Amino acid sequence: MGNEISYPLKPFLVESCKEAFWDRCLSIIDLMSPKMLQVNADPHFFTQVFADLKKESGGRSGGAHCAGGSARSGGAEGRG
Repeated sequence: MGNEISYPLKPFLVESCKEAFWDRCLSIIDLMSPKMLQVNADPHFFTQVFADLKKESGGRSGGAHCAGGSARSGGAEGRG
């Protein structure tokens, strides 16, 4: 099966080195994991994030504009 688990890897490789790509993935995961857990655990935070995503998408349905957007609700603030 190789590197491609659920969708092709190549469209997401923006670095020339796969190791740099995976390092970037892991840094994003490390940065955003607390917020993802909060989305799951806190209904108010979920509602806020959902509203922000809907606003960012212009009210469109579908997920074509998910990758590469701003992490307004994420980030290092509030970590610890």
